[in-house]
Amino acid sequence: MPMPLVTPPPLVDDDGAFTQECEDALVAIFKRYDVDKDGALSRAELDAFARDTNGDVFDDDSRAEITEFFDLDDKGQLTLKGFLQMYNLQTTSEPEETWKDLQKHGYDTKLKLVASRNEDSEDKTKAIPSKTNANNEKAPSAR
Repeated sequence: MPMPLVTPPPLVDDDGAFTQECEDALVAIFKRYDVDKDGALSRAELDAFARDTNGDVFDDDSRAEITEFFDLDDKGQLTLKGFLQMYNLQTTSEPEETWKDLQKHGYDTKLKLVASRNEDSEDKTKAIPSKTNANNEKAPSAR
């Protein structure tokens, strides 16, 4: 007997704003990577997030798009507001990609944290050389 398909809840409302559960999950993910707790992701913190989410750091084109399109602090670091802007752009165009990201960070289809990455097992701020993204996307994707 086949398993019934589970339809996850929407991540955004009819106006394109995040649901409270989705925003809470994204804020928690952001805070996990904001190691120095300054309210923004440094390059090393953003690299750690990208590696855990995508398997590699953002390429130079994606970094340039992040700095052009999303909110940054006075040091040019991605703020929580910018992180949510980045995810809102992805979620409104490709919600399945945001679901994949949420699941990689331990969230189930009800947006409950059921597993957590082991942040203590490695230094998340180690630099890894960037690779060129062959997708040539217009806006950076958090995937």
